[in-house]
Amino acid sequence: MARPIMRTMLPILIVLAGPPLPGRWSLARAIERRLGARRFHADPANVALFEITRALEAGIVLVDGDLARREDRAEVLELGDHQCRRVVIEWRCARKQAEREAFHRYASRPRVLASAELERFLEDARVREPVADAAGRTVVRIDAAQTLDEQLERVLRALPAEARALQPRPDPRRCVLVVEDDPEERAMLADVLSELGFAVEQAPDAGVAMALLDEGAKIDLMISDQQMPGMTGVDLARAVGERHAGVRTVLLTAFSDEELCRRAVPEHAVTVLSKPLRMIDLERVLEESTA
Repeated sequence: MARPIMRTMLPILIVLAGPPLPGRWSLARAIERRLGARRFHADPANVALFEITRALEAGIVLVDGDLARREDRAEVLELGDHQCRRVVIEWRCARKQAEREAFHRYASRPRVLASAELERFLEDARVREPVADAAGRTVVRIDAAQTLDEQLERVLRALPAEARALQPRPDPRRCVLVVEDDPEERAMLADVLSELGFAVEQAPDAGVAMALLDEGAKIDLMISDQQMPGMTGVDLARAVGERHAGVRTVLLTAFSDEELCRRAVPEHAVTVLSKPLRMIDLERVLEESTA
């Protein structure tokens, strides 16, 4: 995660829409790091309009979410009318690629794969040149089959030269990865961690979490829900322990489960915390785990 240098350019609002697959989250993270953008996660039922408006006053904002339909994106894009540049990125992929990513590579099944919404993202993955729509917004369509570097390059070409020239500096804060399939709970925990002074990465399931770690995200601690589609929190802790031994894990569970605790400890979890999460417990674990 990176923080930008001071900038005097016109603010830029980037909306990245696509299914909740690891590839889309990887592109969002690459944009965030490359441009030093303030990133917001969104879905049609959870869009932080006020926070996005405030962030636009400072520079580049990236809204990354499962916003398949134009009406889902409309409220967000209206924030940029007459006050900033607006870029819409439509991240699309073929069904076979989506199924391979979700089921085979990461043993994880995002809920959207079971719904008709996915078809809106997969119906046409052909790459086209960036175009301006009737409202003056730049629309960029990206094929998920491209490499991450190619995808990022297409995004950068759609931005003004002053944005491409930005050189963000590293964020010195310790970073916590929040893995939670409920978007409201994920956003709430991310906000709390930010207020406590941590940099935060987010993932909606184990597949996206492993993708971020495999790509080299600098994570000091992972906080994961236990009950998620596909891999459970204990399964994820096992995989992280095998492939990223330096990352410690905290599991969250809504149920008192002694067996879960017994299995979690040898799977590299720091501890197991019960939901609803108490602030005093979270702060204690953070202090112990990131010391």
